[in-house]
Amino acid sequence: MDLVSKIFETLDINQMAVLQLGIVIVLAFLLSALLIKPILRVFEERENLSVKPVEESRRMIAEAEAKSRQYDESLRRGAAEALSRKRRAMEEASRAERRQVETVAEETGRKTEELKGRIAQEKETAAASLRAEISKLSAEIAAKVLGRAVA
Repeated sequence: MDLVSKIFETLDINQMAVLQLGIVIVLAFLLSALLIKPILRVFEERENLSVKPVEESRRMIAEAEAKSRQYDESLRRGAAEALSRKRRAMEEASRAERRQVETVAEETGRKTEELKGRIAQEKETAAASLRAEISKLSAEIAAKVLGRAVA
């Protein structure tokens, strides 16, 4: 203690200064516990109420944008698939239509050939009938002109 007293005397520190130092330290702890920590808690709560919701909203916006991109991509894929199915259906319908046209053309060709054959046959029949009629009419005309029967 003697040494401490000599140090205090050398530095010109008396007991009142030590007491004041102790009071300052006690007041610092009291201020810290009663004022500074509650103020810091209020600041932290305000930060939690303002900054964290902003960060949460940014995260939610990023998630929504990612989902939107996924939706857009699936929509594009769906549209491309629908277009592809429509093209295939149109090509199939076109092929079926071409087959029908070809079938009708073949059938028409067959019927035309059949009708041509019938017409040719009827023409030959009519020509033969006319030749027979001509011979008969010629014989009748000759008989009337000559006045007798012609063989």
